[in-house]
Amino acid sequence: MKTLLLIALFTAVGAGTVLAHHESGGQHSVQAQAPATSQKTGRGTGLIQQIDKEKGTVTIKHGPLQGLNMMGMTMTFLVKDKAMLSGLQPLQKVEFDLTYDGKNYWITRIQ
Repeated sequence: MKTLLLIALFTAVGAGTVLAHHESGGQHSVQAQAPATSQKTGRGTGLIQQIDKEKGTVTIKHGPLQGLNMMGMTMTFLVKDKAMLSGLQPLQKVEFDLTYDGKNYWITRIQ
């Protein structure tokens, strides 16, 4: 009786494995889902401290950044396009928009 029960159990498990293999087309694939990134945007004003046209960065002493819950400080930002740096000078007062992508802050507009 035990032998008959074990045979029935192994047959059921084997059939389930075959069925699962058949339904997936015989292919085993694992799809990695990219984490959802939510970009945050902000706006600020500040005084340019330094410009690095080669690196595409600008250092700004800024007040609190609206939309990002960031207090005022001096910070170096990447710019979305290096051409945005032409015409800017140290000690120039600027208004700027920026985006935080979860890793970097990017200035998207500066004037």
